[in-house]
Amino acid sequence: MTTSQVSNNTAKEWPVYWFARLERAVAEGDHEAAAEAQRELRRLGVTVKYGRPADRKAVANGRR
Repeated sequence: MTTSQVSNNTAKEWPVYWFARLERAVAEGDHEAAAEAQRELRRLGVTVKYGRPADRKAVANGRR
């Protein structure tokens, strides 16, 4: 199957499609789109959690 043969509906069944949408929504501050992407990911059996980045000093010392 070539790229041109992949329909939009088919792509929406791929977790990577929804993860890319989630990443973009988070970057743009679009909470509605992020929630939709997370719902779709959950539907596909994928759980994504966003949180605060780990403290660099704690990670450097082997703690998390």
